[in-house]
Parts: sequence; structure tokens; C-alpha cells
Amino acid sequence: MTEQRGRSPSFFDEVTAPQASQDVAHWHNDPHYLPPFRVVRWRVVDEVWEGHSAIDAVVEVEIAGTRDFGAAPGVGGVHALDLALRRVLVKHFPFLESVRVTESYTHRGGEGTAAEVVSIQKFTDGRQQWSTMRKSRDLLASAWLALVDGYEWIIVNSLRKKTLP
Repeated sequence: MTEQRGRSPSFFDEVTAPQASQDVAHWHNDPHYLPPFRVVRWRVVDEVWEGHSAIDAVVEVEIAGTRDFGAAPGVGGVHALDLALRRVLVKHFPFLESVRVTESYTHRGGEGTAAEVVSIQKFTDGRQQWSTMRKSRDLLASAWLALVDGYEWIIVNSLRKKTLP
């Protein structure tokens, strides 16, 4: 599954979206903005293996023109995606070692299984907290996009602080 980076101006309700999500959306609307990483692909495998549930995620990203990947098992699909993404990003941005998702929740609005899903991810690095929110018709996709936004937000802000005099 590929990430959807071509975002419409209203991929969330700007009145209710957390500031980190608004910041990332604003950056992506700037034609001069270069994201610190680009998601090439991601996948979650949920299977029963030897009588036990096994959920694994694989994430491939491109950073400064080089592709790298991370894989991880998780308690659920969102947890596995978080661990796999962190695994690959920490190699390139070591300051992410202290970053953790503290809360992850979704809400499905509307009727039926094709209703829109809102995913909110809350993060901390031990000094500050931030939240992201994304929508999709797919539960994993909405959570994945919120995870990507959360890591992108902290990477960009951390790098900007390092370049300030």
C-alpha cells in the first residue's frame, strides 16, 4: 500500500485538527518544502501461525535519496507499523529514540464498514507532547498517516531548532 501524499486542502477539519497535523499540511502545501523522509511502501501482515496470532509490519522509506526499511512485530497493526517506522527512522534521526506514541485511537463515523475513520495519535519525547489526526476509509491507513505526520512533525521541528543560531 502506498502513502497518499497528494493531500487535498481539507484532509481534516482544520477547526478540530491538532496543531501538528495543521503544521504538516501547511508544509506540504509549500512547493519548496522537502520532507525529511518519503514513504515508499508499507504493509501489515496479520496471520495465524502455529496456532498464535502474528502481526508484523514492513516499512520502506527514502531518506536523502537512499531507501531503507524497517520491520517489526506488534500487538496490533498500528503498533507494528509504529515500531517498524521508528526502527528505520531512528537509524537516520537518532533523537527519535525518546519519541513514543502515548495514545492511539480511532473513531468510525457514518454507517456500515465503509464509513470514514478518524485516527488520532498522541506523541511525546519526554519534554513535549503533540498530536496528529488523519481520516481515511481504511482504519490502518488513517492510523498510518497520523503516525507519519507525527514523526515528520518532530523531525522537522528538531532539525529547525538545531539550525537556529
